[in-house]
Amino acid sequence: MGRFGYFVLKAFPKASDAEVLQRVQLGYAMLLTLRGVPTIYAGDEQGFAGTGGDQAARQDMFASRVASYNADALIRTVSPASAAHFDTGHPLYIAIGQLTRIRTALPALTRGLQRIRFASDKPGLFAVSRFDPANGDETLLLFNSSTAPIDQNVTVETRSAAFTAAIGTCAPTAQAPASVCVTLPPLGYAVCHVAR
Repeated sequence: MGRFGYFVLKAFPKASDAEVLQRVQLGYAMLLTLRGVPTIYAGDEQGFAGTGGDQAARQDMFASRVASYNADALIRTVSPASAAHFDTGHPLYIAIGQLTRIRTALPALTRGLQRIRFASDKPGLFAVSRFDPANGDETLLLFNSSTAPIDQNVTVETRSAAFTAAIGTCAPTAQAPASVCVTLPPLGYAVCHVAR
């Protein structure tokens, strides 16, 4: 298929650089926390976007001499495509690293059951619970696919009375049994693990 960044740039050609970065980060948050096996091309964490297809997703991390790669768009990178790219401070490098560490730390994200808590056919909140296969602990995943902030109540398990934030901001306690208030910035996401 090619790099995820390519599809974001293609779908939102008039979006600002900051919005494109937020959308790509949101996509990787979903890829690394929802059910399934994530696939990330080497260089995605450096903002490489490619031009579609897996054959066009093989850019060099070192200074490139390949004209087609040097003409590629980059996400949130100020140096030209022909320059060397291995920046541990790149926002995508940081975000993907943080998400992979959380994926490894929470068994619910690799093997747990998944239950949709809130969804709409329009851009907005998508909330999902994943459950630890050993002890049933709930991890609440929150994604805002809209460019407006969101405040919404979301159903959780009755025994999930308090959450801690692995990423983002989480309601520390349930407002009522089996309900938490969710607040997300535009194109934001959060990973909330039940507090024990």
